Amino acid sequence: MLKFYNKIIAGVDNAVIYQSLALLLFALFFIGVTLLVMKKPKDYYKDASSLPLEKEKKD
Repeated sequence: MLKFYNKIIAGVDNAVIYQSLALLLFALFFIGVTLLVMKKPKDYYKDASSLPLEKEKKD
């Protein structure tokens, strides 16, 4: 399967630029999401963290 992608990428001009750009975008997205999660207060995710453990209320 890797040989298939190597053939496709070899035929593209400036493939190194596209690969570097894709890696840079992924890294920026990952860092952005990490910072977004870290900026939230600790209590923000407290309710969501215990959802599977809560017992259902039956009427």
